[in-house]
Formats: sequence, structure tokens, C-alpha cells
Amino acid sequence: MKILADALSALDDVERDSNRLRSKELREAIQKKIDEQREAIKALCRLYN
Repeated sequence: MKILADALSALDDVERDSNRLRSKELREAIQKKIDEQREAIKALCRLYN
């Protein structure tokens, strides 16, 4: 479970860094991928509990 928590933390870091990008389209694309990854991690957490 620590690995999944670390993965969520890494996504938070990526999200923070991507907010600094000038391109709105790129920020939106990255945010979409981040949201998809968060959902996948949440699903894994449910499987392990």
C-alpha cells in the first residue's frame, strides 16, 4: 500500500509542476492523464483492501 500512496504523491507533484505550463491544452491533457491514473490507483487500493 505504501507504493500506491507514493504513486499518489508523485501524481500530486506532477500536477503541481504541470500547473506552471503556459499551454492550456497541454495542462488539460496532462490533467486528464493524472485523473485517469488516480482512478486506476484508487481501483488498486480497493482490490487490496
